[in-house]
This record gives sequence, structure tokens and C-alpha cells, in this order.
Amino acid sequence: MNCSSAIRLLLVAALFVTLGCGAENTATQAETRPASQSGHLLIVGGALRSDNQAVYQAFIDAIPAAYPNVAIVPAASGRPAHYAQQFTDDLRAFGFTGEVRVLPIAVKDDPSTESVDESQWRNGGSDEALAESLQDVGGIWFVGGDQTRTTDTLLDQEGTDTPVLAAIRTQLSRGAVIGGTSAGAAIMSHSMIAAGDSLSALTLPATDEYVGMESQESGQLLLSRGLGFLPVGIVDQHFDRKARLGRLVRALGHSAEPIGRIGFGVDEDTALLVNLDGKFMQVLGAGNLVVADARNAHFSDDSEAEGAFAVRGVELSVLSAGDRLHWSDGKVVAGGSQTTGSEAFGYRATQGGGFALANPRLDQLLGFSLLDNSEMRELRRYSFDEQTGRGVLYRFRQTDESLGYWRYGSGTKDQYSLVGVVMDIEPVSVAITSAR
Repeated sequence: MNCSSAIRLLLVAALFVTLGCGAENTATQAETRPASQSGHLLIVGGALRSDNQAVYQAFIDAIPAAYPNVAIVPAASGRPAHYAQQFTDDLRAFGFTGEVRVLPIAVKDDPSTESVDESQWRNGGSDEALAESLQDVGGIWFVGGDQTRTTDTLLDQEGTDTPVLAAIRTQLSRGAVIGGTSAGAAIMSHSMIAAGDSLSALTLPATDEYVGMESQESGQLLLSRGLGFLPVGIVDQHFDRKARLGRLVRALGHSAEPIGRIGFGVDEDTALLVNLDGKFMQVLGAGNLVVADARNAHFSDDSEAEGAFAVRGVELSVLSAGDRLHWSDGKVVAGGSQTTGSEAFGYRATQGGGFALANPRLDQLLGFSLLDNSEMRELRRYSFDEQTGRGVLYRFRQTDESLGYWRYGSGTKDQYSLVGVVMDIEPVSVAITSAR
């Protein structure tokens, strides 16, 4: 570590910056969205470790004393009883003493419960008595799996709330916390990403056909209706491991409202604690929150060229544990010392793509290689399908308004927070020839 890095360690401070120039309209636009303005949300990016105290404690602490019990909605899972019990055990391990109820809402039978066929719970969302029983529940948890199962069981055929979903919204308005992981995160926004991988989303047209969970790993972008607990933007999860930046940005281009053109990509074992009344969210856990603000971006989509897609001017921010985003005015509270003018590195980063290049994660790429690197103002990365030759260029640009913050995370692990990096995506064709 050089002198510049050492000095930064002594200069940790909270800093306020502004995200985007359309933020002043956010509060007004948000009022038109079907979401509560009180209570909390805990949006987990998937692969939540049982020892992630920050996330579990945040859920427990957000449960109002007046409504001390927890209800689990296991509908998304192919093993609903198993994963409901796992979450119950984790809550107990962190000292939760209230009642935990598993709501009989599911579409798949759990082979671990021989005496119960959970596939018979498909219509549980319409149970009036079950809805009535939620009046003492202050914590609602949605398990992971297939998010379309959750929306199919809690929205009726006309897309309106079932009695159980209406009761959940009532509890949220009374101050409850709604949490969920993976599929339980995807349902949080009004517009929901149901399937697709980034490369397919960027090189192929969107689809309206859902072929099953396998299409979440490889396939065209599919958008569906979520439950709309979060009044702003679109949520995506497993963001770091599954490289979902491309599909999130493509999804933003389908929104007709400015407030729908803000994307929240949540890494695994990471959560957003959302304060609906205060209109801010805080990052918890090991990974990052990627905020993709496309309200002022320019999208182009040539359907005659098999969905050739391009976008210019998406504003990216990458937030770390403890950072806050206030979505009503666009301000970010980030911990750390500013990298601008005191960059720790000064080298020519290689432009391109692939395993041989350093800093594959977005926080690493925009931190080490761009905003903490005095020699770079632009980075380019490529993704492509070697069979079809279809690909995309990601162009990341540092502007005079871009801000980077550095601090140590756990131990001596570098932790970056980055605000206002401009990203463009362009279609490319790639041909590979062997040098042998």
C-alpha cells in the first residue's frame, strides 16, 4: 500500500453526493406506484449465509413490538417446507422468540414432508381466514426459488391482490417488515424480471413466453408483474455471480415511466434495508448494490436486426456495506476517502474481456482500474457468443462528476463505493480464429 492509500485509511468520512439529474421528480412519480409508504423492506440478493448476522438482525430489529410474529411465504420454492424451516432455524439462532408460521401457499410438493402435499396449497392466497390471521404478524418473509410461482399464487387471474396479499400490504402499512431472498427479492418491484441472462437480453429480443426456471440461467429477457412493495425501480438479484448488469439495463429500457428506469442489482449474501417512510435504502452484507440510473439514457432497439440493442448514458453507482441511497432526492451517503486527485494506482489497464484480465467484479473494475487509477478515463469490456458471433461492448466512462471512495472493509480488504460512472452498451460482431 502506498502513502496515498495509507492516508486514506485515516480520513474515513461520510460524504454526500447526488445521483443523476432527474432525481427531483422521483418523489412525485413514486406516488403513482402501488406501494406502501411506511414499514421496511429487506431485499436480499440470494445465497444468504446462515451466519450473516447483519442481515438477520436487521430483519428481527425491524419487526414492530405490536406485531411480534413472523409469517413465511414458501410459494417460490420447489422444497417449500425445507426452506421455510431453514429460515426459521436461522431466525432462532439470532435470538428471535416470536411465533413463526409457514403460510400454506405453494405450488410444489416437498418430498421431505410425507404427510403433507404442498402442491395442494396453490390457492392458499385466496383464503380469507388465512388473511385475517396475519393481523399480529410484523415480519413477512418470501423464500427463494421461482418468482413467478409467488406472483401466480398471490395475484388472481385479473392481476389483482388476493386476500392474503392485501393483508400483507396492510401489515406493511402498519409498520411491518417484508423480506425476501433471490426470487423473494425479484418480486419486490412493480416490474419484475422473470427470466433471461445478460448476453441473450442484450443480443436477442425480449420474450413473453416462460419456459421454466432454466430460462433464468440462459434465455431471453422476460418481464412480468411483481408485487410492487418497492415504490421505485426494478430489482435484480444474484447480481455479481450471474453477471446480470446487462439484463437489468435492458429491462430498464422497457419502462414507460422515469421512476421505472432505475435498477437495483443486489449481490449474493447482501441486502438492502429499505425505509419506506424515510425513502432511503442501506446496504448490508458482504457484497454490493449496483444502481443503474437510466432516466436520462438514450435507448435504441432495432427489432428488424434481431433485437440489436444499444444504450448511451446509463449512470452507474456501486455502493458497499453501510452506504445509503435516498431515492427521493438522489443523494448517496458513502463512507470512505475520495479517490479523485489521490489515486492509489497509475497504470494502463488492458481493454478487452476474458479470464486473463484482472478485476472481474464491477466494484473492482470501476474501483481499482478506473476511479482509483490516474491513467484511465475509460474502460472497455466485451461479451460475446462464440457460436453466433453476436456480442456487446460495455464502455465505462469517468466524467468530471464521477466520484470514488475507498476504505478498508473486513480486515484489510479494499472496499470501494463509486458514484456517477457513465456506461454505454453497443452491439458488436466477433469472429474467432485460431493462431495455431
